[in-house]
Amino acid sequence: MTSIIILDELTKNQIAAGEVVERPFSVVKELTENSLDAGARRIMVELDEGGLASITVTDNGCGMGEEDLALAFERHATSKIKCASDLSRILTLGFRGEAIPSIAAVSRMVFTTRTAAVLNGIKVEAVEGVIINRSAAGCPPGSTVVVKDLFFNTPVRRKSMKSPSIEGSLCHEIISHMSLARPDVSFELKNKSRRSFYSPGAGSLMDAIIAVYGVNQAREMIPVNGAGKDITLQGFIGKPSLSRSNRNHINIIINGRYVRCPAAAGAVEEAYRTLLPSGRKPVVVLSLAVPPELIDVNVHPSKLEVRLIEENETVRQIAGILREALLAKTVIPVKLFDKKKRSVSPDSYQNILFTATPGPVQNDAGSGVAAAGKQLTTVYNEPAAVSQASVKAVAESADFLKDERLLPELSAIGQIGLTYILAEGKEGLYILDQHAAHERILYEYYQASEGEQPSQGLLLPVTLELDFREVAILTERVFWFNRAGFVLEYFGGGTFLLRGVPTGFTPGQEETFFHDMLKYLSEKGAGASFDEFFSTLASSMACRNAVKAGEKLTVSSMNALSRRLAGTKNPYTCPHGRPTIIHLSFAELEKKFKR
Repeated sequence: MTSIIILDELTKNQIAAGEVVERPFSVVKELTENSLDAGARRIMVELDEGGLASITVTDNGCGMGEEDLALAFERHATSKIKCASDLSRILTLGFRGEAIPSIAAVSRMVFTTRTAAVLNGIKVEAVEGVIINRSAAGCPPGSTVVVKDLFFNTPVRRKSMKSPSIEGSLCHEIISHMSLARPDVSFELKNKSRRSFYSPGAGSLMDAIIAVYGVNQAREMIPVNGAGKDITLQGFIGKPSLSRSNRNHINIIINGRYVRCPAAAGAVEEAYRTLLPSGRKPVVVLSLAVPPELIDVNVHPSKLEVRLIEENETVRQIAGILREALLAKTVIPVKLFDKKKRSVSPDSYQNILFTATPGPVQNDAGSGVAAAGKQLTTVYNEPAAVSQASVKAVAESADFLKDERLLPELSAIGQIGLTYILAEGKEGLYILDQHAAHERILYEYYQASEGEQPSQGLLLPVTLELDFREVAILTERVFWFNRAGFVLEYFGGGTFLLRGVPTGFTPGQEETFFHDMLKYLSEKGAGASFDEFFSTLASSMACRNAVKAGEKLTVSSMNALSRRLAGTKNPYTCPHGRPTIIHLSFAELEKKFKR
């Protein structure tokens, strides 16, 4: 083993650069954040070869004097903090003092700046982090930083870069995120002198959203504004019809800083649970204000990821605020029409947003949304949920919402393919997916128990043979299973006896279903909550018990199903996020028939 030595400055700077400067978009991010901290209201970014050849960032911020500019090239030199205690109350985007020296260590940099108090600016040229020239310069107040030949002295990193178009798209993405975080600042991005992005900086978040996503997608977003303990939340969230295949469009802004916050993104996904199909992610732009001492921004060199100190409580509040906003708006488009002529011009289409004030929906026993039958004494009793007669009987005896229902009153016409129900309403034709609609009814019935699901005993207990990992999970979460309606008895080793299951459970699937729930808990790990666990349980039971595609229904059963659906809190999607109902207005039908 060789002797321990102290590394030279160039090596230390290149190591630091490897942590802070991953690729061109990292340079754009760091320099743009410096501009924002300098009070800039206009920022222009110009790229050549996607930033690999050159990156130029120009702003109209406060600029720097000659002494400050020289210190800016030193590591850990910053005007943002003064002592360790300041790290607990970071109010700026930058604070480490590593951006300029790290970028300069792997590039050829030219930094030109001037404050409004002086007539002449100062220009500094640096190569590999070493200043090689200082001179006076004529320039407007603000700063211009030119970064050329990025990674010219680290060939391995240079070879790992993608094509100029891909690197440029990453720079475009980070500028888009920053424009959403700071709608009061005008951002402009040029690639080879051609403008590829522009936001006006007028202070309107909707203007910034339109600049990033376009007018059509902006129309599919609804405002959200809420507050909780120590937090306020504002922004726009996409309707369930607007979704993507990844989390990239969950824009989380905390205290004016665009960040990656897995906990906050998870809260957003939790709010959309049962509203989006599996694998789909929402499009949201959310600005979260949190006391600085309740977040840790010093968890990663690039400052792109933050950690919430009171994570569980903050996540719960975010999910609650978003869920309330989502359920307050309808998610099926309803068209206006002339009631006298029962028709409308296509030009007068508009979406009606109903305000939902859902109340309790009682069945004949007064126990909420009935679907799965009464508490059963053994698992071999026929579950009422799969019976057409029970759908009809429960619905006809219910006290349905009148003026506050989320769906209009529908009259069933018939079935298509023994899967879809055709129904007429005052606004036109409605098509219901019978399985998805019944799933939603059953899901809300199970959820109405608020996690205290009654049990039904099994005539013969089911023996469960669990491995070591499953035993550990069950031991930790056994009270969750008990609250959900499972009755378990320890038999020794890895063996348990299942003596009871939740009411309405489908016979013959006890062991498979139990193992599925253990697998769910294993995948979620420490991030699991009882509400999510019970929601997953309820959606799985609803899917198993709901009327299936291919089953023939009577007209009275179809009407009963549509009325029960109208009485749910969210009649538009099943628990897995698939649509339960679609609508064709009279105007659309008349247009198709050229009337």
